Amino acid sequence: MNTPQFTPPEHPVVAQACEVMRRAYDLGWISTRDGNVSVAMTDRRGFLISASGVVKHALTPGQFVFVAADGPAAEGGHPPPSGELALHRRLQARFDRRDLTVLHLHPTYIVAALYAGHRLAALSADFPEVTRYTRVGPDVPALPATSDELAEACDAAFQPALGPAPHIVGLDRHGVVAVGRTPWDAFEHVERLEHICRIALAAGQPATAHQGARHAHAHP
Repeated sequence: MNTPQFTPPEHPVVAQACEVMRRAYDLGWISTRDGNVSVAMTDRRGFLISASGVVKHALTPGQFVFVAADGPAAEGGHPPPSGELALHRRLQARFDRRDLTVLHLHPTYIVAALYAGHRLAALSADFPEVTRYTRVGPDVPALPATSDELAEACDAAFQPALGPAPHIVGLDRHGVVAVGRTPWDAFEHVERLEHICRIALAAGQPATAHQGARHAHAHP
């Protein structure tokens, strides 16, 4: 069995991933130990994921755990990988790119919009500066954090029915998962969606009838 290893990684974008998590903390999108990020190894032998429980506003490249692509999620690593390892493993395998970042954050206004009953794809359709650059996928219903059910539902939300895959999906009562070629690319998708959710909520925009009730979010 391939056990996740805690090693100082040599990777071109891990430092960017640390910067992104610090910026997310500064913006109030995560609290001290929240959120997680993974980056694919350029040789495709696996990915690097932020360790569980580390302080995200002080995240360093040495606080990433290597997880092999061809092994099951292992138990007992020191320190262990993020509790959302199953989610990251599924998305890293789904996209299977050497330039992939998977970013999980808890942005305030996106979570608020979901809680108010908005469907993020429908909401973003009213804002061309979002849809021009960012594809918003179906919302994932409220599921326990770090669970296999959440990982499976998130993976399904990134599987396009038609056309290219989304860049970002919302997790009801929880946050978002975004993918990009670099950590800052993934961050920008979160930033765009957070901005328009803030606008919609500030305007008092109600969830429309076609968006449905809070508990009727799209579930792929």
